[in-house]
Amino acid sequence: MHKMNKVIEQFGKRAETYSGSANWISDQGLIQSHIDATGSKPPGYVLELCCGTGMVGRSFHFAGWSVCGVDLTQKMAEEANRFYPCISTPAENIPFLDNSFDVVVLRQAYFLLDDGQKVLAEAHRVLKPGGVFVLSQTVPFSSEDSPWLEHIHRTKQAQLREFFTEESLKGQLEREFFRVRDIRRLSVRENITRWMALAPEQTPEQQAEVCRLVAEAPEPYHSIHKVEVVDGQVLEDWNWVIFSAVRKSD
Repeated sequence: MHKMNKVIEQFGKRAETYSGSANWISDQGLIQSHIDATGSKPPGYVLELCCGTGMVGRSFHFAGWSVCGVDLTQKMAEEANRFYPCISTPAENIPFLDNSFDVVVLRQAYFLLDDGQKVLAEAHRVLKPGGVFVLSQTVPFSSEDSPWLEHIHRTKQAQLREFFTEESLKGQLEREFFRVRDIRRLSVRENITRWMALAPEQTPEQQAEVCRLVAEAPEPYHSIHKVEVVDGQVLEDWNWVIFSAVRKSD
């Protein structure tokens, strides 16, 4: 099966449980950091790429912005469309005119994209002069936890295209189209047991293995991520980086 079809299949299965499957998806501090990263106030036009069920876009919408979204998976787009206009289409081919949006947002999806630079080119194209691109991703805290985190991510996510650090993701952003003007960092506490239980694309054996990899993580990963098991639930901290970038041409 083509990788794109595998992504559609995976997230089609997760559409109904996705919004509550991980703390980061609805974490208000994390979402607010995306709004703050724009450095702007409404009114204005926002495009959320790979929007999933539209949690970030909803908050922009409720804050007074005009929001549109795109997502590869039809079922995800249908969920987001309950809150703001959203269509199902690849982020590599955005069906909007040049210079249409004040803000473009892409959260926790760049590592899945077949052609990340093409998506960045599209974000660059649809942004108005002076517009802001907000790109966020969960990344290692440091080089010390990076190898084990990559092992966990590749065990969990078969569609992972590339494992990114803060530095390598910044390099992708600034390679051709953007200049990073600000970086925000935020730690979000995650319940790995719940995350796996609400991942129906995983077999029970795969779910148990991811939980084991976190619970039995070696040092220094264990200390850096503050791993603990409470009432049978595996908990750890995730490190988020939120880039605020402007077009190099501006």
